[in-house]
Amino acid sequence: MTATTQTGAAGIARPNESGGSRSRWSLSGEIPPSRSLYLVYLAVGLLLAEAAIGVVLVTGGASLLRPTSSSAPSEVTVPNGPPVAFELKAFITGFVGVGGAINGVRDPTLDVGWGDHVTVTLVDGEAMQHDLHLDGYNLETAWVSTPGASTNLTFQATLEGTFAYYCTFPGHRQNGMQGALVVGAATNPIGPEANLTTSFISHSPTAIPPPITRNYSTTVNVFLHAIEETAEIEPGVSYTYWTYNGTVPGPFLRVRVNDTVVVHFYNDPSSSMNHSIDFHAVTGPGGGASATQTAPGHWSNFSFLAMTPGLFVYHCGTPNIPTHIANGMFGMFLVQPSGGLPPVDHEFYLMESELYLDWPIHTMGNQLFNGTALLNVDPTYVVFGGRYDAYTGVHQLNVSVNDTVRIFFGEAGPNLYSAFHMIGSMFDESWLYGDLTDPPLHNLQTVPVPPGSTAMMQFMALYPGNYPLVDHQIVNAIDKGAFAILNVTGWANHTIFNRSGAPIREARDLRTPGAESPLSGLLLGRAPAREERPVRG
Repeated sequence: MTATTQTGAAGIARPNESGGSRSRWSLSGEIPPSRSLYLVYLAVGLLLAEAAIGVVLVTGGASLLRPTSSSAPSEVTVPNGPPVAFELKAFITGFVGVGGAINGVRDPTLDVGWGDHVTVTLVDGEAMQHDLHLDGYNLETAWVSTPGASTNLTFQATLEGTFAYYCTFPGHRQNGMQGALVVGAATNPIGPEANLTTSFISHSPTAIPPPITRNYSTTVNVFLHAIEETAEIEPGVSYTYWTYNGTVPGPFLRVRVNDTVVVHFYNDPSSSMNHSIDFHAVTGPGGGASATQTAPGHWSNFSFLAMTPGLFVYHCGTPNIPTHIANGMFGMFLVQPSGGLPPVDHEFYLMESELYLDWPIHTMGNQLFNGTALLNVDPTYVVFGGRYDAYTGVHQLNVSVNDTVRIFFGEAGPNLYSAFHMIGSMFDESWLYGDLTDPPLHNLQTVPVPPGSTAMMQFMALYPGNYPLVDHQIVNAIDKGAFAILNVTGWANHTIFNRSGAPIREARDLRTPGAESPLSGLLLGRAPAREERPVRG
């Protein structure tokens, strides 16, 4: 018996922003013997010239040098620049700009001219002690310790260069309370936020094809559309992503083991370059990349037999591959085992990746890709769904108490591992590295997921509240954006968790209030023997 199924959807043509590529070159550094003597004479001549210039400067000749952090300011006349004022609100997570071009920017770069008269006002944003120290000028504010309290630095910018400012209280700078004052030549300014072609770049975590219930193989048609979309990384920060079907990640694809998959791939005419698809589920050259190298405005098609059950990543396989992945071209492909997966109440789809950009995190305007940062593995953002704190607020994941939950999680990279963790609970069952054939691991607190790999976790939601889903390389979650919320609503079983701190005499049934439980008789403070320990659900 045969049937044909279609999955995926074509996107809509959008305006694009051209990308770029970088080439490598090198110099041997060898000096021909015939030039060696010439270079010796040249070096001696330069030393003599430098000494002569030094004599002129020391004996009162007019200096052409502006002072820097290593030059004496008394040698020049500093211009009398205009007044420039900044306000920074202090939090343990960083300084936040108030007003003007730095409004809402965390740890903003403060650009001033040489000779400007600068005032930096520090306002405490929380009930914690903070101050502000400025390197180079060796200035420091008084400390503030109550919300709304303020202090300031007032000085003339007599030294050119880049100078760090930071909070001096132990651990505060390391926690993110640092920025830069740039005096003199302005840094390359970021452009204004670009016109958006989509309001929300992140793929919906619930947009997953339903579990396959058939017990036979069939032919499945998959449609993928490479298209560039300009969207917000966070409010006020735009970026042009390269996507499959207009979202990051691309669509979640689901087939049954031994299905024949026919891939139909279209590269939008507005694309700035060729694209392709490398499916980790494919047995064949390039995982299909060799068959799908597709110019803008063209189609490619190929088919393969989904022989191996598992949870797989797919991504663009066109050079430079790391650049294509970093710009958003990845997704997940489930080859469901013949026996299916255990039934659950909810399935969610999340993928983590890095963004490598020209300007620091939270800089308002239109960000651009930075290939040097990619090569140096220095990501600006580390995110779920291509966006900072994507799955929070109205986009959070929602379940109820006693619901069973499955999370399909992938790490696109292109460079970093993820330590996927749910704050406030454990994963009852976890299948690592995309392997759905072997038995799962149980009761994991953190799941390791290398780049180009996946994991599947299952658990029961037992107590109401917000449960952050994070990369426990914790800077990536707290400071760079790999952070989501699983919201659980429903009845609070206080034998599991009691906010009041009242003694918990015994545990009742985790599903039905008042019913007898396998945990009955478990007294607070006595750990059960291993064979007695309760199993969730």
